[in-house]
Amino acid sequence: MTKQAKYKVLAGQFIGAIEAGEYQNGQSLPSLRQLSALNQVSMTTAMACYRHLESLGFITADPKRGFFVSLEYNPAGDIKHAQFTAKVSPLPATPPSRLRSGLATAQLDPALIDTQTLRASLARTMRSNQLLFNYGDPLGEISLRQALSNHMKTQGFTLNAQDLIITQGCLDAVKTALELTTKEGDVVAVPSPCYSGLLDILSVMGRYVMEIPSNLDGIDLVQLERAMAGQQIAACLLSANFQNPTGHCLSIQQKQALADMARRYQTPVIEDDVYRELSHDSMPPLPVKHFDKDGWILWCSSISKTLAPGFRLGWCAPGRFYDRYSDLVRVRSLGCNRPLQLALADYIGRGHYTRYLKKLNRTLALQCNQYIQTLTSLLGASIQLNRPKGGLVLWLELPDVDTRQLQAQLKNEHIYILCGDAFSTTDLYQSYVRLNFGQCLSAEVESQLIRFAQVIEHPLCQKPGEKYAKTGTKPA
Repeated sequence: MTKQAKYKVLAGQFIGAIEAGEYQNGQSLPSLRQLSALNQVSMTTAMACYRHLESLGFITADPKRGFFVSLEYNPAGDIKHAQFTAKVSPLPATPPSRLRSGLATAQLDPALIDTQTLRASLARTMRSNQLLFNYGDPLGEISLRQALSNHMKTQGFTLNAQDLIITQGCLDAVKTALELTTKEGDVVAVPSPCYSGLLDILSVMGRYVMEIPSNLDGIDLVQLERAMAGQQIAACLLSANFQNPTGHCLSIQQKQALADMARRYQTPVIEDDVYRELSHDSMPPLPVKHFDKDGWILWCSSISKTLAPGFRLGWCAPGRFYDRYSDLVRVRSLGCNRPLQLALADYIGRGHYTRYLKKLNRTLALQCNQYIQTLTSLLGASIQLNRPKGGLVLWLELPDVDTRQLQAQLKNEHIYILCGDAFSTTDLYQSYVRLNFGQCLSAEVESQLIRFAQVIEHPLCQKPGEKYAKTGTKPA
């Protein structure tokens, strides 16, 4: 008989007590330190126990107060999502040129990046030995893969170092996964709206998309399952945590269901999880990969949004596709920059990354609130927006505004935003704008937001026949 993992044994004891009524809904549980001491287990095991209970829906985490019994499901937001019947759509043969600057790009302000400590890790690496100038393991330095594995275990997400392959950023990991699981002319299911960079990759690869509507707890699994069962799609490509552009997450129940659907219908799910660790008010949520028992989830991530986009380092856990994925990496690139991998391994292994993320997320939570307060004070009732619990972007709805005109007008003044059309093959998001709040709210950025609000009122940016919605007077 296979011995059950210690954290699952401990979780089972809690489940029994909760189901027996020994714990009431909303009652607090022992802290991680108390749980570790009472049961003589490591903090990692204690964390894994609570993450397992959270994944099963028995408890919730409050970053300021601890862990609580939660037997009721609460939707993860009140965002309005367009509902429609999913259908296959082509993408442009040549993706449009995207604005890559300022408020238009989801990226950290350079002032937030831990440059001093990163430089120290780079300096240590460069002094270490001469072998770092030779070819390394094309699948990635084992020290980096082990450091990543150890780091993720502290978050209750167990993934062995040997399961990971280092890539040149997250989009490179995603593109390789798509090459393995689909071919030209295939249909890939994506959430609606969907990150423009993923649509651009699918475009240049000659794939079609089937946009699946989003809803309060994630994505319309009924339509997605219908597409899987009918073999209408070759793969699914999505972000489960702090999705770009909406900022919302799939619920635990949806993640479990999605992993089960992938197994049942043998449909690969490529998970772009680049924002997971930018969780503003709690520990990082679990990825869909956590619930993957048969290897149908290809999990991709990187440090491009959290730490150092210039490093161009990411990774993939390709599951059952590991051998084919590694073969493709070996013959195509011979691996990634070795000194940078070793420096990142040093940085993570010394605990700098964990400490940095904790500080960064406090800052991003504050900046998110600052941006929301500034925008609502400038625009009042004419704006609707979500309040994301992580990531870097705000998804705004401006019901009376032609956002393409707004984008064009602001571009003339060197102020850059990204309108909703970039995130869909449909015309459902023409009143939406995505803004990056990763920039510190400096006087310059604040002046851009003020100008953003002013240009919205320009007649060219108003939709015909809708200006009366603000004045209450319907045109003759």
